Amino acid sequence: SNPVTMTVNPNLVVAIGINASNNPVCAGIPVTFTATPGNEGPTPVYQWKVNGINAGTSATTYTYTPNNGDNVSCSLTTSLACALPLTVIATPITMAISPTPVVNFPLCFDSITTLNAKPIQLRGGVPFGGTYAGPGVNTVTGVFTPSLAGLGTKTITYSYTNAGLCTSFKFRNIIVQAPAPFTCGNPFTDIRDHKVYQTIQIGSQCWFAENLDYGAEISSNQHQRDNCINEKYSLHPSPLTSHSFYQWDEVMQYAETPGEKGLCPPSWHVPAENDWNTLFSNWSGIAFAGSPLKSTGFSGFNALLNGASHQNTSWDYNNFAAFFWTSTPHGAYKAWSHGMNNFDASVSSYPSSRANAFSVRCVKD
Repeated sequence: SNPVTMTVNPNLVVAIGINASNNPVCAGIPVTFTATPGNEGPTPVYQWKVNGINAGTSATTYTYTPNNGDNVSCSLTTSLACALPLTVIATPITMAISPTPVVNFPLCFDSITTLNAKPIQLRGGVPFGGTYAGPGVNTVTGVFTPSLAGLGTKTITYSYTNAGLCTSFKFRNIIVQAPAPFTCGNPFTDIRDHKVYQTIQIGSQCWFAENLDYGAEISSNQHQRDNCINEKYSLHPSPLTSHSFYQWDEVMQYAETPGEKGLCPPSWHVPAENDWNTLFSNWSGIAFAGSPLKSTGFSGFNALLNGASHQNTSWDYNNFAAFFWTSTPHGAYKAWSHGMNNFDASVSSYPSSRANAFSVRCVKD
């Protein structure tokens, strides 16, 4: 017979490996799995499995949203004749779901403000290190500027992304209103709680003619804390009147910049040292300003001699002296303050412990 020359092809080794686009992954996020085959032939067959159950189509990729602990694998059946084995299974991937962060966003700032108010430092979002965003918000500094946001209800977002790149959001609304017509010397209504304050024009400045009385009353033996609750101490000399006092950090809303709004109403601020000095200059300075500014004086400022609390230990000087905070800090533990008493025509000026509780006046922006 005619000789026949035989050709023997080597047996080809079939292989398959798979990888996931993300693992671990955040809950609810789809993951794409990709197969890398070897010696699959021109018409291979792929079978994806999740927890041993067939899933997906015959393709080199498969996308789905996994649960924690899901076991994903893929089998390959080659179309080559000289391949062994004909079907191989990739090493499975066990999916891990990263926990979604629990985000809180308590209201640590005014939820209602006016278009002409000072910018608001947004705060209160936890875990710390997240991002504030929304109309009028600087996402780098976390500052909300009413004039940039415009009128209306503005939704502010606090988002936090954890180490597993999982993100959660919480939302708060800030209402921006047009400022109501106001002439200094007329009563002013705080839009936050509708409390009415008498005002007085003194020189170039417009002042409250009575002490700030904003926030929730707490016991005087407790420290006012950075807990997103606006807190005050109150003395009740009669059933019809009360006097409110604040520790410096609380009235400043834990800011350190002189002239900050603090707990004052929108478009007003806690007076800085230079604001007070401008006030005193109407009566030749600090040496003579006490007499006209006291409730017995003629300026209309009406400083009541209602004392103060010192270090949360005692209330002193009621009916003898008055103490007022400035918004100007003095080091890490003190801030500038001013005092007046029954007998002196002057106003004292000294750095006081921030733990003391003094009266607060607001001055117009």
